[in-house]
Amino acid sequence: MRRFPPASLVAMVIVLSLLVLAPIATASDKYEKNENVKIDPARKPAPGKALIYFARTQVMGAAIKAKLYAGEEFVSILASKTFVPYECDPGKHVFAVVAENAGLLDAEVVADKIYVVQVAMHMGAMKARVHFEVARKDSEALEEFLDAKGDLEGITTTDDGRAWVKEDAEHDLKKMKKYREKGEVETLKPEDGTDTLP
Repeated sequence: MRRFPPASLVAMVIVLSLLVLAPIATASDKYEKNENVKIDPARKPAPGKALIYFARTQVMGAAIKAKLYAGEEFVSILASKTFVPYECDPGKHVFAVVAENAGLLDAEVVADKIYVVQVAMHMGAMKARVHFEVARKDSEALEEFLDAKGDLEGITTTDDGRAWVKEDAEHDLKKMKKYREKGEVETLKPEDGTDTLP
């Protein structure tokens, strides 16, 4: 006679399986990727503005959502293989990307130039770390951007995503302050800009 596991054991296996799979099933509840939105190589900044492309080219840490801020203002979630175009006035700006840590970018941009900044994810001993890498001429960041540019998709933060960001805002600001005090800041310089997208 064949023996079956008790019903309570079967139920526990099902519940545990759902808990393990839940993050995968709900990974995009905070954002939507749009495969029809690609980087337009002909796009120029609006007159008198600078255009910064923030791109997350890597697959590493795909389950981790990175929150992009301009100053203390939330801009967008960045997921793996997505990009966000950001137009701003010329001059100095501060950006942050927040996940389990905070990466900081002090930027100085000039009008009518295009800049590319990679949002990079690296796995540490205990957690993933996110930071900015400016795609300068002859840099590895530029090489990675050029390799991935055609595969990147636009991204939109959902209402659930905005609610999540709002809940975490105070905690995110503390992370930004902590990592600024540590001096972990990338810089974007006026000369990093180009007239056309690389």
